[in-house]
Amino acid sequence: MTKRLFGPLSGLLLLLLATQGCAMGVRKPGATTLTGTVRVVGNEPFTRLVLTTAGGVRGKDYLLLGPLLDELRKRYQGQKVSLEGALCTSPEPRFSNCFEPVRVVSGPGP
Repeated sequence: MTKRLFGPLSGLLLLLLATQGCAMGVRKPGATTLTGTVRVVGNEPFTRLVLTTAGGVRGKDYLLLGPLLDELRKRYQGQKVSLEGALCTSPEPRFSNCFEPVRVVSGPGP
């Protein structure tokens, strides 16, 4: 009986350790603040909202994701803003950088 019970229990223990190890390896990066210009790029119906930061000869484009997209598109398009959020993995191969803002830190004056 103990030999039969040991097989399934060891398999279950191994499974639990493996899945917990994977979960512990995933970390959300801390809050990051990026400053740049909010732009719409691409052709309809495949337009994307990006934040272009200043740097070197050509700025770096960050694909913007998350719940603030509508507000950023309507109120801050073409404006320089500072956004607080987290860097993320881009879901599109066209963009190597991705940012998910959670709030607008500063924007253009009223």
